[in-house]
Amino acid sequence: SERSDLRLGRPRDFSGASWLRMACSFAMLRLVLAACVSSIAAQENPFATPPAPPAPPPPAPPAPPTEAIPKTVASADSTASKEPEQTAPDVQGRRLGSSIEDFEFAFKDANGTDMQGGEEIDQIVFSFSFGSTTPNGDAVEIQVPNSVFTVGMQLTASPVSGGRLLNEGGVDAYGRRLSTACNVKSSPAPSVATCTDNPSKVCLVISLERSGGGACQAGDTVAPTALTGSLPTMPAGNVPVELQLMNSGSPVPGAVASQVVVILTASGVAISDPITFYKGKKTKFWLPLNGEHLLVQTPDLGVYASVFQGPKADLQWFDRFFIKLPDGRPVVEVGVKRELINRNNSASRQHRMFSQLDIKVGNSEEPLQRLQRTLYSTPDGSAKVGIGTQRYDPPRLHGQPITEFVSVETASISFVLVASHAGNEFPHDIPLQKKHAHLDWITREMVGATSFTGILPQIWGVQQPLSADVAAMLQPPSESAHVCEEV
Repeated sequence: SERSDLRLGRPRDFSGASWLRMACSFAMLRLVLAACVSSIAAQENPFATPPAPPAPPPPAPPAPPTEAIPKTVASADSTASKEPEQTAPDVQGRRLGSSIEDFEFAFKDANGTDMQGGEEIDQIVFSFSFGSTTPNGDAVEIQVPNSVFTVGMQLTASPVSGGRLLNEGGVDAYGRRLSTACNVKSSPAPSVATCTDNPSKVCLVISLERSGGGACQAGDTVAPTALTGSLPTMPAGNVPVELQLMNSGSPVPGAVASQVVVILTASGVAISDPITFYKGKKTKFWLPLNGEHLLVQTPDLGVYASVFQGPKADLQWFDRFFIKLPDGRPVVEVGVKRELINRNNSASRQHRMFSQLDIKVGNSEEPLQRLQRTLYSTPDGSAKVGIGTQRYDPPRLHGQPITEFVSVETASISFVLVASHAGNEFPHDIPLQKKHAHLDWITREMVGATSFTGILPQIWGVQQPLSADVAAMLQPPSESAHVCEEV
């Protein structure tokens, strides 16, 4: 849709549900900015300009000359130099949830699967754990969009996968007490109310009690719990939620966790393998195997991609995405970790390390290692990057129900990048599905698409004429006399 008044960079109130995506992004950004002020010195800014290297100690010989200021990226060229990772302070990015671990939050439809935009919420499923240093807590408040949830809504909690729900007095329906779990209480019932620390926001208010009685403690786990009731319809988009641990009616300082829930649209643009959908039309195309290729250039962002070939010339998949600002500066680079996907990566999951995606943010030359839900922003706020995980049913990768994702949003485009197996091409061969794990690029919204340039706008027909290079991409490689298939 065309929305000429769309802006990013300052909070605004939107009355219609169709504006939820922008409203949620504004709310999340404001939370991040406000919370970062108190801990500026400890934060990492991947978009910072590197400072000059420190002078060598007097007794030591001079260090080899280095560039104090990195080369300027003048164009979106794949050969442009990249800047090293920096640890300069920045108020644009913050990692949340140091004392609350494994926070999972999802909106489910009537089939128990992740929702698509326009569906009515059937249940809300959440879980989390107390870290080893988390203070005691007897409730949580989970901030949700106030444009969708109404204060006063009453909900019912029920356990998922064999959990137990506590009644008044701290016992389950059979009069038993558990010894290690932290449970959701049925009385008082979960409800929607104004948030304690921000009355202008609304929260799911959920009371907790330890199985043995009293407040929940460090090391306790809240097992997956479903909240049901008269729940609203959710539009597609990014829905940031933030959990705040409470004790005796007051927020527990620092005991927070956040997540960005991605609700996909059933009619949006999604491409893989590579295939593109635009206004109901599906088109298969093939990219050259070497280099980065500009898929879409918007007024504020360029989306580049590279591909790898399968066992036949006509089989290829996305291998890596390069997201850049119009002047060529990198925003985020995302690749797929096929080697980890194809072997037992339980150690990576246990230690909360990325096992599916290879992610470099901003000027960093080193990929992110520790898996944490994080929201980054360029210094001017023109591009925002959310990184995290979400439970996906059915799993996008075999044996891995948790999907790592990178979400990118600007004023002109928003999309998500996830890894996926090659089940469409090899429906009966799981080893080949895993061997050809690749990236999917799922676009949720585009504003002013008729002004976009690049390969896809030509394929969609919004940019004319069709160049000879793009026209060749619509031809299967096997039909070219110069292509030899692998055997």
